[in-house]
Amino acid sequence: MVITRTTLVKISATSISIVLDALLSFLEDVARPYAAAIAHPPHVLLSELYILELVADCCSRHWEFSSTAATHDAHDDETDPPLALVRPPPEALDPPLVTRAFDVLKLLFDPIPEGYVLPANTILDECSSKNITIYPVDEPSGTPLSTKSDTPVESTRLLQTHGAAIESRVKSIVEYLTASSWAAAFDYFRKVIYNVRTAVPAQGAPIPNAAAAEDERSSLVILRLSSFFWVDGQKLSLVVQEFCSSFLHFRKSFQNSVAIVTPLLITRWLDRYPDEFVQLHMIQKRRDVGPDTLFDMTQTIVDNGRRRALLYPLQTTLLLLLPDVFEVASNLREAKSSSMAKKVAFLEGLRKALRNRNEQAAYCLVSLLRAARHFDAESDSALVSYAMDVQDEVRDAVFRRPTPGLDGGLFDQDVMTAAFVSLAHLNFEDCVSSLAQSCLVPSAPLGFKISVIQACSHFARLSDSENYQGLFTAASTFIQGQLKV
Repeated sequence: MVITRTTLVKISATSISIVLDALLSFLEDVARPYAAAIAHPPHVLLSELYILELVADCCSRHWEFSSTAATHDAHDDETDPPLALVRPPPEALDPPLVTRAFDVLKLLFDPIPEGYVLPANTILDECSSKNITIYPVDEPSGTPLSTKSDTPVESTRLLQTHGAAIESRVKSIVEYLTASSWAAAFDYFRKVIYNVRTAVPAQGAPIPNAAAAEDERSSLVILRLSSFFWVDGQKLSLVVQEFCSSFLHFRKSFQNSVAIVTPLLITRWLDRYPDEFVQLHMIQKRRDVGPDTLFDMTQTIVDNGRRRALLYPLQTTLLLLLPDVFEVASNLREAKSSSMAKKVAFLEGLRKALRNRNEQAAYCLVSLLRAARHFDAESDSALVSYAMDVQDEVRDAVFRRPTPGLDGGLFDQDVMTAAFVSLAHLNFEDCVSSLAQSCLVPSAPLGFKISVIQACSHFARLSDSENYQGLFTAASTFIQGQLKV
């Protein structure tokens, strides 16, 4: 009997279902007596974190095995593997198993905290989870604070300590579930959205009881998980459409969660499927009306400056799905509707806010520059044209030395690093010969120097790191000098 790679993948798919069923059963049993993870005793929580790591590792390994087998099969057929085979999805799990997995994750995860704003390191999608602080910490002592007298302090400390690891593992699991079993995962997600729209109390209405509060918490957790969905362009459109159909019906907490997860979902899509993103702009055709409508909806709910800052990244990434907006913003054609004029005015507002050293405006414009890296330098895309128009403004604002005696210091370190990386992608030669040199002179602020070193670290981890040798060489003299000191 000859066992082919395809047969092995099918056997592996059966095995992963058995393993996941057993691990999920364990998590369900130990978590059943308790509510949210913060209420779990430390010994229970440690066991759950260990099993969660096993689940994530099983999902990652099975996906890796499936991808390797599919790629080998493509080569055996003497054809070049298409883009979709770079990481093909594993075989689908049974829908009930997918449902159970999401239900278990709701027990071990928490919603995005109130007042959370996307940190700048999410532009490079690096260690973003460490910035999501669910459980308050007493600064400067670092001791976790208990918001309730019956909350175990040790459990709070464990969740605080392992927060980044928990998010990383949950991300791996959700990516696997949505990549392998999209139909079941999306059906689960859509039911949650429908329940929020119909069952959750309206804006301003009090939550009637503890059961309703727990339902809201669980729904907010699923919204947070949606930022990890593994989506191509078509699936992204489905998710955005679900948000669009319910956004104005959501309570403020749900709207704020959408404002956080949607930028992450969109930027991860364009990083995984850059060809789809480029094609969207090159054919100059909108994917659907969802992003356009959702952007207009966000314009109606801005009620204060803090809310506006929260919505900036959402509005910016929605515009990435609307190529015609950048045609107007780049003066390639005129605006023919008030809706289009508002979108262009939004971009102009970001540029003005950047000049006034607004952190969120810097976040948004640097994100636009980073998205433009997927296009050829000679591309006639309107987005590239717009990025070229604003790159000098970003450079001047972010890497302008603060004037002594005047308000306004340096931007956040992660903003500076992301800006340096994005500017290097757009014009590498100028970055090496000019920007890097000015950032590394002895009199330059320490933050500028750190941005160059962190950028080198970022480029060194890329598969094509040899393309950035010029920057490594430019920074080497400074690094050697620091080592001598």
